[in-house]
Amino acid sequence: MQYTKKSKMSISDSLTKLVDKMQPEGVQTILGVFAKETEEFKLDLERKKFLKEELKLKDADMNGWQTAADVIRHFDASELTRKHPQAAKNTLIMVLSMFPPTLIVAGLCAGVPDETLSNILGFSLKATPDHLLNMLVSHQANVVAARNAAFAEADRIEAGKRNLAFVTKDELLFQQLKKLVEEDDDESSEIVIGTKDGTVRLLRWEEQKWVYRSKTDTVDTKVIVIGDCKNADNGVRLMNVRFDQYGIRYGWIGNCAYVHADLRKIRGKGVYDAFLEELRQMPAPEVIKEDKKLRLNWKTGLKAALATPILAKDLYDDNYAVKRQMYFFGVIHFYYHHLEAFLEE
Repeated sequence: MQYTKKSKMSISDSLTKLVDKMQPEGVQTILGVFAKETEEFKLDLERKKFLKEELKLKDADMNGWQTAADVIRHFDASELTRKHPQAAKNTLIMVLSMFPPTLIVAGLCAGVPDETLSNILGFSLKATPDHLLNMLVSHQANVVAARNAAFAEADRIEAGKRNLAFVTKDELLFQQLKKLVEEDDDESSEIVIGTKDGTVRLLRWEEQKWVYRSKTDTVDTKVIVIGDCKNADNGVRLMNVRFDQYGIRYGWIGNCAYVHADLRKIRGKGVYDAFLEELRQMPAPEVIKEDKKLRLNWKTGLKAALATPILAKDLYDDNYAVKRQMYFFGVIHFYYHHLEAFLEE
């Protein structure tokens, strides 16, 4: 969505009609609910620019803003709604206009047929604006409660197998570990390759489930967390490190293992070449083994940018590709050298 003046006015004006009749305490309640639900919605440069213009903010006011929740936290909801109810309403309208899970409200204002929306929400839309918004808040709270209940539910255990949860956004990386875990590669009952054949059931945990379990201290199975997931920073700092090379570190503390990659440490002269040589000996997909070192050298990348119609996005994407290589390396190395020890500990 492009946050143009025209689109901003069409959505905000429609939302204003719904929010305008609300009392300050109603605004505060909705701000509070959505603050909890907007932690995961990142502020890109376009949204930041839009917010800066709409809310008449200075760059200093927005320092450190990363998510939609930061927009709400910038305003003390209780003080704002008491002293400046209209400003609170404007803030609420802004957040409702820009971020999930408030797309239902934006969709309502954009003209979704009542019957369609009623079927989605499970209640009638024939209500006052104040009552309708309160129903939407209740609906969202029910959605969150149902999701958390599902996250809290114990994972099924298969006879003779140990559960291993894997937290990653990379489907190919998940399939890579799944292939290794399910492969019958042990040389004998005494010589185990990776994990004992037929003893591990690999689970895919979405990041939100990992966050919920870690926050509620209910991680009751072995978990491997890949990369910059939420609630992983302290674990990375405190884990007992079992491998640290080429900018790749992994280890574990309790039930949680972490694989972390630092691009800065692979930029050294000759480091990436040595890394790539080892990666190519591993059972990784061929696309992961391709040489990505061009953009590791920013001076080389700058020369290429001046000589060819290369975009800044391409530089970012190739850095992402190198980091992806590092995670494949770390996970495969973990499987062959330390996974069974982690599961047994």
